[in-house]
Amino acid sequence: MKPIERISMYLQYRSITPHSFEKKIVLSNGYFSKQLKNQGSVGSDILIKIHAQYPELNILWVLTGEGQMLDRKSTR
Repeated sequence: MKPIERISMYLQYRSITPHSFEKKIVLSNGYFSKQLKNQGSVGSDILIKIHAQYPELNILWVLTGEGQMLDRKSTR
C-alpha cells in the first residue's frame, strides 16, 4: 500500500472530504484525488504540511505502514 492510500484511509476514518483536506493543507483543488487515482507519490513538502495540520496522524505509518495510524502521544 502506498502512502497516498494510507492518507485516504485516515481521511475516511475521520470523515474528512478530499476537498476540505486540500483546503486545510493548501493544495490545489483536485490534487489529492488525482494523486490517489493515479497512485501518485507524496512529496516531503506535502507530508510536512499534513503533519502540521493533522499531528495525530502518525507520519511513520503513512510512509511505511508500520505502527498505528494515530499517534497517541499527540497533544493537539
